[in-house]
Amino acid sequence: MKKRKILICDDDQGILEVIKIMLETKSYQVKVLSNGKSIQKQVASFQPDLILLDIWMPGIDGREITKVLKKSDSSKGIPIIIISALNETKKMAAEIGAQGFLSKPFEMDDLLKTVDKYSSPL
Repeated sequence: MKKRKILICDDDQGILEVIKIMLETKSYQVKVLSNGKSIQKQVASFQPDLILLDIWMPGIDGREITKVLKKSDSSKGIPIIIISALNETKKMAAEIGAQGFLSKPFEMDDLLKTVDKYSSPL
């Protein structure tokens, strides 16, 4: 069975490492980015089944990244889950076209359930 690919973009190295380790133990193939500058190139080459995306990052933030990815024919079908500590995460995720959200801090079980739900083939 093909490993499902998850792309994680967050500027917090600690969060990247924890999520990467957790997902790899569950047999996901994981790629991490600490900023959104090269995300379009990474999406094109890695072809993830799901993107986990932080809102607050230096340079281009998660809202702009989501809008750009959802406008592109090659990436508009990839589910995006917004990760943020903002109180309005759910509302914002819906407004920018993301499929779901996780509020920081989140439980690892919630992360795994969300990743499994959105990365599984229809």
